Amino acid sequence: MGKIEDWQDIHIAYVLAKKGTLTAAAHALSIHHSTVLRRINQLESQLNTRLFHRHARGYQVTEAGQQLLQAGTAIEDTLGQLHHKIVAADTTLSGRLFLTTVSGIVEMLSPACLEFQKQHPKVQLEIILEQRRLRLDHGQAHIAIRAGDKPSDPDYIVQHLCSTTAGLYASDNYIKRMGIPQTKAELSQHHFVSGVAGFNAMVPYFDWVDKQIDAAQICIRVSETAEAARAIYSGLGIGGLQHNIAKQSHRIQPILEKELTWPLDFWLVTHVSVHRTAKVQALCRVFKDYFKSS
Repeated sequence: MGKIEDWQDIHIAYVLAKKGTLTAAAHALSIHHSTVLRRINQLESQLNTRLFHRHARGYQVTEAGQQLLQAGTAIEDTLGQLHHKIVAADTTLSGRLFLTTVSGIVEMLSPACLEFQKQHPKVQLEIILEQRRLRLDHGQAHIAIRAGDKPSDPDYIVQHLCSTTAGLYASDNYIKRMGIPQTKAELSQHHFVSGVAGFNAMVPYFDWVDKQIDAAQICIRVSETAEAARAIYSGLGIGGLQHNIAKQSHRIQPILEKELTWPLDFWLVTHVSVHRTAKVQALCRVFKDYFKSS
């Protein structure tokens, strides 16, 4: 028998055993039915045993599944004793709240974070800066701010936060040294800042540089957009920046602003299991109000 890698799978199997169908279990768990099926298949593979008989009317537990149902009942009784404490924590606007995003957009989020701090001073907002996408369903963070295409995980609640645009910029020092390109053809005479492999697809201007600019012209590659901005400010090369962030600096100038621009969408992402908790709702409300009015 293999090792259970995620105890949430036990809970999902327990609910399926009680409800009898994927649809009913998915409704009870507030997740997509395909997620239920995937997690059951995963659990049976890990345990190397069949927990359910599949038939036209739904799912019926095997002998092993019956043992799981009995164990699940005992676990549910134990967890029920903790219910009031958990509810109290979820409805209290205090304690820690984890937000994950990438370093390049912290500057954009800072005013909204300040407003949240003013409204809810007892909540300790902790921002986890990761280019890799943390798993909200594993509790690695409560809320995520994602950039790019709309996240499609069926168990995530995704709300559009804001839209912005980005373009190419160069520092005054770089322009003094290398000049400023007046046409796309003149870009072949310049140095560029881009991202490391595997990161560029998430950042449209990095992706453009990799596809349109000779690799020999890319003088530096970074794994974070914030470090790319520092490289641009330092004069290492031409690179992409959000227009609203670039305008806050007087040491850089836009490059071919009318010809080269990229739209960027930002998404507020939560998992169904924590979406309605007080702290998550409070932050979502503050962020949406701020970006709606800005």
